Amino acid sequence: GRHAPRAAVTRGPARHALIGALLLVAAPVAFAQDDCTLSFGRGWPPATGNHGAAVEQLFTGDVQPAVSLVWLPATGKERGIALIPGAEGAAWTLRVSEADERVHVWSGGSARGGVQFRTEQSPDRDEVRMPVPLAQRVASLWQQALERAAPQGVNAPLQDRGLVSFLVNGERFSGVAPDCGPAELLFDQVDLLVEASNESESKQEKRWQQLDAALDELQQSLSGQAPAND
Repeated sequence: GRHAPRAAVTRGPARHALIGALLLVAAPVAFAQDDCTLSFGRGWPPATGNHGAAVEQLFTGDVQPAVSLVWLPATGKERGIALIPGAEGAAWTLRVSEADERVHVWSGGSARGGVQFRTEQSPDRDEVRMPVPLAQRVASLWQQALERAAPQGVNAPLQDRGLVSFLVNGERFSGVAPDCGPAELLFDQVDLLVEASNESESKQEKRWQQLDAALDELQQSLSGQAPAND
């Protein structure tokens, strides 16, 4: 399957579930080789903003990440990754979160019925320090890739299944995980970030090197499709 989880990811059930959820969201869609049609756009898709905001509040609270990625599956627990800048040039924080129980629930048995958001819970969380230049490079290149996938004026379409939502430098991009074009490469980098979030410092150093190389590939992909002055 696409973006198959690496062995290191499957050591912990949370990380295995995280990538498993991504695989469900990024289910392959048939595309012509010379075509890249995405169900992806700016902002929140209709009727998902409250759910997404509740999940982001649970995972990051009042902290303002430079990069946030949340998975809102149709069923099961929500998950997320955040890159949080440090104060005055200090190392950034990489945070990988998973809800302890699903945030979005249908409370049809109550007197009022309707949707409820279970935000009074403590999510599972792994955090590590991340080198500043590498974290800044992730933010910059991810933003470029997402802007390519969702140009200005293209709003996030209505979804009837799980979705991913990125918030990068204040700009939101949401939809079905891109499985073609430069933005597809982001999810190999997500694998590396998830792995790094629960490893020793010695193993993290290797992971940062792998991430830097993956960003090189993304940068080349962007350059290959962009005008010279883009």
